Amino acid sequence: MKVLWTAFAGALVLALPAAAEESREIITFNPETLPAPFKNRFSHGKLIPSGAQWLFTAGQTGRFPDGTIGEGIEEQADLAMRNLYSIVKEAGMSSDDVVKMTIYYLDPAHLPIIVAARNRHFGEDFKPASTAVGISALARPQYLVEVELVAARMPDNE
Repeated sequence: MKVLWTAFAGALVLALPAAAEESREIITFNPETLPAPFKNRFSHGKLIPSGAQWLFTAGQTGRFPDGTIGEGIEEQADLAMRNLYSIVKEAGMSSDDVVKMTIYYLDPAHLPIIVAARNRHFGEDFKPASTAVGISALARPQYLVEVELVAARMPDNE
C-alpha cells in the first residue's frame, strides 16, 4: 500500500488510498523500503480505522496481586506480561488487538527472557509495533522490567 504525505498549512497530512480509508480492520505496515522486522517479531506500523475502541495500559512490572515483587528477571518478566494480558482480557480484547508494546529493561541480557515471556502470554505470532528501551532505572530499584501496551479493535456491532 502506498502512503502519501503532503504538507497542509504547515502540518503533515497522511493521504491514504481509498481502500485504507474505508477499512474496518487494523492495517499493518512493513514497507519494503525499511529493514525487515528483527526475526519477524514485530510490525513497523499499525493503522487504526476510525470508530475503533482503544485500550491504553499503565506500565506493568513484575508484581503479584498482593504487591510483592517477583524474584529475578524470569519471574518479573512473566508477571509483567501476565498482568498486561489480564488487562487486555478484562477489556474484552485479545493479543490480536494489541497494536503497540513498549518494553523498558535494565539489562540488555534480559531482553531474550522478556521476549520469551511475551510470547508465552501473547503468542508466538504476536507482532505489534514494538519498542524496547534499555534504561538505567525504573520507579523502584527492585524492578527489572516494565511493559506497557496499546490495543485497538472495531466494536462487534460494526
